[in-house]
Amino acid sequence: MNIIFQKGLNAAKKNARLGLLLQGFALTMVLLYYFHEPSHQLLLKIPEIKQRLGIFFPILATAFFGGLIPFLFMAIRKEIPRGHAVSNLLFLLGFWAFNGLTIDYFYKAQAILFGDQPDVITVIKKVCFDQFVFSAFWAAPFTAVVMHWKHCGFSFRTARKRFSRDILTVELPSILFALWAVWIPTVAIIYCLPLALQFPLFNIVLCFWSLMLTAVSHRNATNP
Repeated sequence: MNIIFQKGLNAAKKNARLGLLLQGFALTMVLLYYFHEPSHQLLLKIPEIKQRLGIFFPILATAFFGGLIPFLFMAIRKEIPRGHAVSNLLFLLGFWAFNGLTIDYFYKAQAILFGDQPDVITVIKKVCFDQFVFSAFWAAPFTAVVMHWKHCGFSFRTARKRFSRDILTVELPSILFALWAVWIPTVAIIYCLPLALQFPLFNIVLCFWSLMLTAVSHRNATNP
């Protein structure tokens, strides 16, 4: 159990300052939306762009914030193995594009289930369902399996051969703990906004989560 906490904690510490900065920025955006009229009017233009782009907005936005920007940070920090830049870039873009579409529909489903009012009870319900149902039973397991496949050279045959109990007992919990450290306070902030602005705000802190997720999975791959 100690190794599980340590892996998640190490990944969180690696980008802790950046995480606090982005969460602080997200909180600032919420405060500006409610208390600064020029910012309020500016932010209301984002849903208009989202509506015009339709299904392409969550795909492109999340691929950019979750895939492209973290890839550039990894390249600058020389964390990408030589000769694997293209495959890593395509993986990150595809992985986060799919997740962006999933999250967008998930937020819409939560609005149907719990309503779209940013009152305390509604926010608590959404945070709990988001983190302890959706994340625990879909987001974290899906991520653990996909990252395992990535570290096996994108080979399904190799991934099956190397699949072990540690994927579920060590890697999955470490990803989940890292996820909770970032997203419990983050989604609480996100759900304080109207539905139309929740997904755009989600993308603001996605860069940090993608970087931290890479740190967790990279450490698990190099320290089996």
